[in-house]
Amino acid sequence: MIYGQAELHNVEELVRIEGRPGLLMQRVPETVRSGLLEKGREQIRRATAIEVRFASAGGASITLASYGGASKAQVFYGDYWMEDYVIGETPLSIRTGELEPMFQFRSPWREQIPRQSFGAIWRIVIQGYEVHLVDLAPEQLRPPLQHEVPALRYLAYGTSITFGLSASSPELSYVSQTAWRLGMDAVNLGMPGTAYCEQAIADHIAARSDWDIASLCLSVNMLNQGIPAEEFSGKVKAMIHTIASAHPGKPLVCIGLFPSFADLGWSWPDREMQSTSLEYRQVLKEAAESSGFPRVYYVDGRDLLEDWRGLSHDLLHPANSGMIQIGERLAGFMRPLLADRL
Repeated sequence: MIYGQAELHNVEELVRIEGRPGLLMQRVPETVRSGLLEKGREQIRRATAIEVRFASAGGASITLASYGGASKAQVFYGDYWMEDYVIGETPLSIRTGELEPMFQFRSPWREQIPRQSFGAIWRIVIQGYEVHLVDLAPEQLRPPLQHEVPALRYLAYGTSITFGLSASSPELSYVSQTAWRLGMDAVNLGMPGTAYCEQAIADHIAARSDWDIASLCLSVNMLNQGIPAEEFSGKVKAMIHTIASAHPGKPLVCIGLFPSFADLGWSWPDREMQSTSLEYRQVLKEAAESSGFPRVYYVDGRDLLEDWRGLSHDLLHPANSGMIQIGERLAGFMRPLLADRL
């Protein structure tokens, strides 16, 4: 969406919260959020792959605040990283401007720099909690032009793994890593702990026309909460049908569970699983292959992350090395599906 003189990427609605400065950057409209379970209504407000984008002839100032915990912000100039910030409840102003050496900003070097995905625009990439846009100084700013951003978009839905919870920076989630390798924009609808294949989210993805390929990473949350494979089957089939019937010509990739403690026969503390991870993978595979839509695909999460050392200490969430491996292999799986577009 365009706000002021900037583009807010992966933001569908700006929401005013009483007692907080600025506007909450929300990944789905409030009408969609209200259709989720209570915990999901909280998690969908958390920022991931949200970007403030603009071109500027001079300096600019973007003021942000984060509620619920500290959030991370990375500053990029086009494809190129510049610096990192941590955002808390006290509003923080991020100032952009020319940095030494002047390769990015001054002639003749500026015109010769390879710019493969993004043009010469500023990008503030945000991940973490509920991030508010407090102020955006409109000094000589403009939104990116069409040729300055990727032409194609990858939309991802899933759990905290999709959200990128255990990645140390926004650019290292498997969603961002996949999009980076394919030269695409990332639309991340990961919902930590709450990816329950809810109809409100399925309807939202189906109603969107701004993506070219999508993935559904389903769903260790449901397994962990003791939802039997039979119930998971009904929900995942309904989600696939809702999305694929609205976009029969677009690839929809269903990602089976990544390796985790569940493959060792263990349960999360104080929880009892009613099905196994193998049963969940088989349900998703069958749902994809029997969907009746030729552009629905299945990929096993164990083929995307083979090395257990790619997991973090909880034996569930991939750490940086695991996220990178998933991104590399998922991009390899998706590339042939986009052969006519890339």
